[in-house]
Amino acid sequence: MGEHTGRDLFRYLVADEADEYVAVMDCFSDVLLTDLCAADIVSACAARGATLGTAVVDARCRRLVRWGNLALVGGDPPNGPIAEVRDRTRYRATPAGLRVHREASRMLATSDGAREVARESLGCVADELNRIADLLDHAEEGLDPDALAAHVTSAFAHHRLFTDSVADFYAHLAELLDRFEHSDGVDEYTDFKRLLLDYVDVIGFDVERLAPLASGRLDRVMARLDALLAALPDSGLPDAAQVRSPGRNHADWETLAQWYSEDSGPRRMRDAAALALGRLLVRTRRISSGASNFSHRADMLRLARWFAESSDDQAHHLFAATFGVFPSRHLLLGPEEPDPRVGAGTSWWRADPVLVPVALRERGNHSSRGGIGRLPDSLPGRVRADELARHESRRRTEAVTELREAGELHGAHLSTEAREVLLDLLATALAGYRSTDEPVRVDDTDLGLSLTAEPGPDTVVHSPDGDLVVHALVVRAAATESLEQGVVVP
Repeated sequence: MGEHTGRDLFRYLVADEADEYVAVMDCFSDVLLTDLCAADIVSACAARGATLGTAVVDARCRRLVRWGNLALVGGDPPNGPIAEVRDRTRYRATPAGLRVHREASRMLATSDGAREVARESLGCVADELNRIADLLDHAEEGLDPDALAAHVTSAFAHHRLFTDSVADFYAHLAELLDRFEHSDGVDEYTDFKRLLLDYVDVIGFDVERLAPLASGRLDRVMARLDALLAALPDSGLPDAAQVRSPGRNHADWETLAQWYSEDSGPRRMRDAAALALGRLLVRTRRISSGASNFSHRADMLRLARWFAESSDDQAHHLFAATFGVFPSRHLLLGPEEPDPRVGAGTSWWRADPVLVPVALRERGNHSSRGGIGRLPDSLPGRVRADELARHESRRRTEAVTELREAGELHGAHLSTEAREVLLDLLATALAGYRSTDEPVRVDDTDLGLSLTAEPGPDTVVHSPDGDLVVHALVVRAAATESLEQGVVVP
């Protein structure tokens, strides 16, 4: 069977009698451990609506045996009259033949429309990785190999579903871009703009939000990868015959970690979205400057009608949404600013002034002169943001370590950062209770910190900014032992 695991397995899909070969292979895809003769295949094809003769089926099966999709049961066919040989010759599908036919059937059943991206699978990957890391953290309490294997399989299955759906969607997006650039229709432009600005933006937001979370949890798993692989149950199959499920070797986990790194999968998706957006902007300028039915006058009249029909409050909201003039906001014009912390929520009083082009400032002219400039490179801003995030993470880690070492917090001297972490956890612990007659505890597994508050004397914490007094509560900090993030328990 090994010599038939190459290109011969696909020959039946492009043969002249491809429909007959597919009908024969369909008979083997719905049965398990069943051998079929030519007469059985004829009956099964008839039930599916395909009419094939016994001689035709026997010829197709013999050719499929030669290509490696089918195998003869018991070796070479028996000798004797042709009709008797057909009745006594039985066939079964090979493992490689079944895999090829399953994928081919799935491909033939796929439509030409855009495939929905499995956005929810990205969150499932992060959740499964968190469960795996928690199980490994508490391995000394007893580890269930089957539960661990289930989480590993689920994580890789969701990752495969997400990446496959993303690849299919961006392939469809590339076709739309090519078709869009050779079309003058405004309707196609509107549909494509909605697809790109709405759907692609939602996907990019999910990736920006969840990919770093999955990457951080992958780091926890990769630190204990040897223990994880050793704890997974054995398949029970001979080593020479088994094909292990994803996640059972180092290479699978290294590939997964590489995809979620900043310079791999997420960055490729951002670059693809930026390229599509650039081509959309070029096409938008071309349509807005040359299409007769793309009138700005009509847009202004429509906007004026909305203002006339709106109340005073609605008119203010409509004006702000139309012209982007929000109160106490920083109006972003031109290229990206060096400091990534300056965004739309930054007050004008604190931000540096923005240089507005003369044509826009004096004449309100938005048209671009000369060639179309390249989109600014956002890499320096992302690098700066990464540096700030790492610095903030180090400060927060040091604050958590300081709280763990303090233990009993009454009389402790804490830094400003440690006091802020303490206030956040204390607020979370007390938020779900109307009274503090009983002890309460909050566990944050991301920080690795547990905070307990019990009725008792006041707790006084000293810090450079002053003293924090927690009335009638004894507050203690320790390393977390809970498996659930942010869980408040009595």
